[in-house]
Amino acid sequence: MISLAVIADDLTGAADAGIQFGRFGNQVLLVPHQELAAINPESIKGVLTVSTASRNLSPAAAGERVRQTGMAVGRLKPQLIYKKIDSCMRGNVGAEVAALANVCGCRGALIAPAFPAQGRTTLHDVHYVRNIPVADSEMARDPASPIKASRLSELIALQYRRPVGRIDAADLDENPRRLKALVGDLLKQGRRLIACDAAHQRHLEVIARLAGDQFPHLLLAGSAGLAQALVRCRFEETEARPASGAAVGDHLLFVCGSGSNVLRSQVETLTRKTGVPRYILVPGRSTALSDRSNTIAKDLASGAVVLQLAPAESLVYDNSITRQLAAETAAIVRCRRPDGLFLSGGDTAAAVLGAIEASGVRLKVEILPGVIQGTVIGGADDGLPVITKAGAFGEPDTLLQLYGLLADGRWAGLAG
Repeated sequence: MISLAVIADDLTGAADAGIQFGRFGNQVLLVPHQELAAINPESIKGVLTVSTASRNLSPAAAGERVRQTGMAVGRLKPQLIYKKIDSCMRGNVGAEVAALANVCGCRGALIAPAFPAQGRTTLHDVHYVRNIPVADSEMARDPASPIKASRLSELIALQYRRPVGRIDAADLDENPRRLKALVGDLLKQGRRLIACDAAHQRHLEVIARLAGDQFPHLLLAGSAGLAQALVRCRFEETEARPASGAAVGDHLLFVCGSGSNVLRSQVETLTRKTGVPRYILVPGRSTALSDRSNTIAKDLASGAVVLQLAPAESLVYDNSITRQLAAETAAIVRCRRPDGLFLSGGDTAAAVLGAIEASGVRLKVEILPGVIQGTVIGGADDGLPVITKAGAFGEPDTLLQLYGLLADGRWAGLAG
């Protein structure tokens, strides 16, 4: 029986939100939306998390894909549905949340993308990334989904085209009765989508309790931050999850497709401090795929290797770039199966898993904040340990710490 379903617009988001709900059951299964038809609900004892891969679609196409996904998930009869959105508000948040609320029969939705643990906060309707208004951050230069405004209600309204309600941080600090009355008034005014401030995690817990206790027919839409708050509100007495995942071996393939400056800094730290070889894939370069893959596979036989896409500002976003990176990765894996496969960037993760013919991922544990470990399901690489991370998540030493946790022997001390 499926206790909860998460619907996310990209694969890394599906992983980092879905794993938060592991306390709902013994299993967290992540699948692309195309695999929903093959799901047997009786085979799932816990949580289903679905990636719609809709972040870079048009608003109309994204809304329709989420509507169809919501219908398919609804037929599996989960007890609760959570809409995962990007913590930086990239993609088609207004269109997707409205579509899912409609198909689920909800009166509306509370939308709170804040994730304070990763530096994403919302105060007085302005959304921040590490104290910088999101439209002034590197997200404004995202090659596929650039952010053009910093006001949360404005970003939602870009695709919703109707008045958006607002809950300010001061409202969340008010008497619960006043907060309940405020939300009730907004709904009476026809403001079905309500943008919520959240300056810290306690605000997210107020929002989660508000929905659970007073407005159960409102859809909750947020990042892994709101997912954590929902878990805390429902399972206050549960035991903590393990702090780290199991080591898998020295032969790790790091595939870094996100153009985020955060990920670039993490790769630089890893390669500088460990000497791990790095290969930069420049689309269109004439090197034969087989020759390059064989060379990388030989290095992988000796230890860890990084395969990184060329810096984003030198490229125009094109799906073919991600497909080329995925094809390269699949060719390497065929030559030399790694002990573990790290995938950063939602499009990259989805494309690579498709290229190795995986039908999904069984999520196991959040090794580090925003870094999720699981195993591949299906295809020739069934059971392969896989680790995912959103490109912009983490600190400069996150990949270095990850290497120390996953690798055996001499690198174990790096995690300390």
